[in-house]
Amino acid sequence: MLPGGVIVAMASLADAAIDNALYVGSPTMIMRPRTEVGFVAAVTLGSIGDIAAAWRPLCSGLGLGLDLVGVFCHGAPLVEFTYARRERRRCELADLLLVVDINSAGSFTRRAVLIQAKMARAAGRVSLSGASSLVQLDLYQHWPKFDFMEPVYGMSNVDFTQGATTSDSGTIGVIDRHFRKQPVWTQHPASPTPAIIRAEPHLGEFMAEMVGGASGFGRPATPSLQTDWSETVEQLLKETYRRAFHHKPTLGPTSVPRGVRAIACLNFMEMAELTNSKPGGAIKGPPYDFEIREDDRLPGGISVVHIGIGPIQDD
Repeated sequence: MLPGGVIVAMASLADAAIDNALYVGSPTMIMRPRTEVGFVAAVTLGSIGDIAAAWRPLCSGLGLGLDLVGVFCHGAPLVEFTYARRERRRCELADLLLVVDINSAGSFTRRAVLIQAKMARAAGRVSLSGASSLVQLDLYQHWPKFDFMEPVYGMSNVDFTQGATTSDSGTIGVIDRHFRKQPVWTQHPASPTPAIIRAEPHLGEFMAEMVGGASGFGRPATPSLQTDWSETVEQLLKETYRRAFHHKPTLGPTSVPRGVRAIACLNFMEMAELTNSKPGGAIKGPPYDFEIREDDRLPGGISVVHIGIGPIQDD
């Protein structure tokens, strides 16, 4: 759908927008991000409008529309599995879900990836040796069958080995705050265990390559595949859009928008009328009706960046 040169340009522009958000945060944050939680909030709430504004000229010239949504949830669904083939352990499924929906010639396809965010221990170095990191790493490297701990998902004995290669299901996002004072987010495969940051793609490049459908950047997750993977992605989106949370240490005690929606071109896929727009295409407030909950013990959702692309529809 997109020429290679356009993907390269989209990658560069998205990296710039995300780098800025990692440095300054989002307008709703009370301070610059310094932790995994803060950086995820910066990406989901702070970069979406800038990415949409930067991608608009590239899309409109090709007759394409883009619908971008970012939702920040503090906490993520817990899953339980047999850790290292010996004992049952629990961990968060991911810190961020990245989804790309593509409409082309009357067909619909989806790619998605789960991302565990980790802080670099030193410039260009990451160490996944902590107890919780090792459990998460085992999940991402082997993808044993697992159970969702939250009844709302209604999923147990989940098997990601159905269908495509499981290695594309999850990736490690390493956030390095030692890079000339500018935080940098790079994407690493779970295997081999990440240790040194070299030439891995930045998060913006990873997003652009997913939009372009490049192999190794996300995994097919079209609902019609009817795999446990596609069903998991669908359920995560549904539950996230139903309920989301804020994080007081990051966003402050006041009520703030929990989601950001931006569109690069109007009339995309018969979208409903959007209001309260501001320059750059960002929409004030969440894109869906949220049930506000303050109980962080039951997350009921996951932080999401959701990108939709397709031909601009005539009225």
